[in-house]
Amino acid sequence: MTKNILVTDANGIVVGTTYPKRAKGLVKSGRATQTGGRMIRLLFSVDPGAFSMESEDKNMAKIVDFKARSFKLSEDCEGGCGKRLIVTENGENVECFEVAENGKATEIECELDLEQEQDYVFRFALKSRFIRPDAAESQVVIFFDEPDDGYTYPIDRGDRNRFKPVICKKTEEGILRVFELPFNSADSDSCTIRFRAHDMKAWVYPVKDAEAYAELPDVDYEQWRQDEIHKLAKKLNDLGDSLGGTLNELGGTIGENLKGIGEFVGEVGGKITKAVSDVIRPAASAEDKAEQVADETAGESDGDADKSDRIVINGPEDDKAE
Repeated sequence: MTKNILVTDANGIVVGTTYPKRAKGLVKSGRATQTGGRMIRLLFSVDPGAFSMESEDKNMAKIVDFKARSFKLSEDCEGGCGKRLIVTENGENVECFEVAENGKATEIECELDLEQEQDYVFRFALKSRFIRPDAAESQVVIFFDEPDDGYTYPIDRGDRNRFKPVICKKTEEGILRVFELPFNSADSDSCTIRFRAHDMKAWVYPVKDAEAYAELPDVDYEQWRQDEIHKLAKKLNDLGDSLGGTLNELGGTIGENLKGIGEFVGEVGGKITKAVSDVIRPAASAEDKAEQVADETAGESDGDADKSDRIVINGPEDDKAE
């Protein structure tokens, strides 16, 4: 459905466009009159610089407020982690839906009955704390039959292409934002509202009156996000410096211990070598003496053998002498 009805103020100045059904509603409520097939004229003057037809449409749209009891974990998202909680804030018990960080994307969703050709605004408050500010991602998808045939509202992304909140406040836990997401039911009588978050911890709440957020300090989202990235970088640098100093100190201690162990092992090795030498040297001397005695004994035996083996031959003169 497209905004193809031209809207002028009471002076005939064009102030915007709207949907055909919204134009009929303005005429029926007495706020405008039909001036042509594709044009209506508001019955009051407006400041073109301050007037917004989108705001006018939103004022006449049906409000759908977030209710944690209506949401559940999406069956299409395996490994998601989240649960409904009842928490006390400013003395009041409030039911919210916590989407926890477990390394995977988490999706929660609800089914909503609609009137055809009707404008709606889905409102919710989002408290979030980033695990990785540079990679945190969240979005809302409102679809009718399939996720691809509906509206996608990027809440947190790595770039700056995000849907702007109507309220943005800083809290002790992180940041709080209030969103109002407009959509039109066209020819559908039901839709699915799906919230998805990754690399962040989030709590989705119903919206309170604006006065309830008045005491919280306003914050620019982009500046807050950059501050969170810088804080994370500083923590990582401090951790690296601390770890480096600890490792250097530990390395010096280990080096001194290894040096002492080396000296001890060298001293023990010297003592062992000396002890072994003291044992081996006498044994070697005894063996040398045994070999010497054996050689001498063998020499004497060889001499006796020479004498006993000698043959005496008597000559004729020896016989005569006898």
